[in-house]
Amino acid sequence: MIIKAIIQCRMSSRRFPGKVLAPFLGKPILAHIVDCLKRTQINPSIILATSNQKTDDPLAIYGKSLGIDVVRGPLDDVLGRFAMALKKHKCDAFFRICGDSPLLLTPLFDQALSIYNHGAYDLVTNVFPRTFPVGMSMELIKTKSFLETEKKIVKKKDREHFTRYFYQNSKNFEIYNMKCAKSINLNYKLAIDETKDLKRLESWFLNKGDQYVNLFPTKVLK
Repeated sequence: MIIKAIIQCRMSSRRFPGKVLAPFLGKPILAHIVDCLKRTQINPSIILATSNQKTDDPLAIYGKSLGIDVVRGPLDDVLGRFAMALKKHKCDAFFRICGDSPLLLTPLFDQALSIYNHGAYDLVTNVFPRTFPVGMSMELIKTKSFLETEKKIVKKKDREHFTRYFYQNSKNFEIYNMKCAKSINLNYKLAIDETKDLKRLESWFLNKGDQYVNLFPTKVLK
């Protein structure tokens, strides 16, 4: 089985332009995401799906310097960029990853694939409903299901946040939701949205250390 990981990001964030290359704990946020993926047992091939605008040239250059593939497409059509990436880089399933999450949990990727392999799922996620903090979202999508659904997603907002279509039409898909085994405060965000989040999350991580992984255990698949 071929598994890919596709990171969606661009430099033109409205609230924090260039945040994906902002320094976090000594290196750009994108580098943290790539390192997280490389630590998984899966160690999937990684694709950066960004725009073809000049503003994203630095991002594309940095992505290539990290040794990952880069696919560039329409600025406001995330779905279109993913379709381009999947048609160029064939795979059975892929992880959808946002570029604002430097504290992703490595074990979640391996657990998601294990669950995926135990059933005929179109989507394995941990946000339907969400029991993990924002910034630890996990979505593993069957490529065939994605490509068959792509043409049905026409609204601009849905093409920007395309997995929302799967959730809104959940009766048409086989979806497995991973749940956190501990009750947590869902108001706590572990994603970078504004410049002030950098210092806040750095302080939080340095206080928790590597033990932060143990704060969010996943319920074991029966």
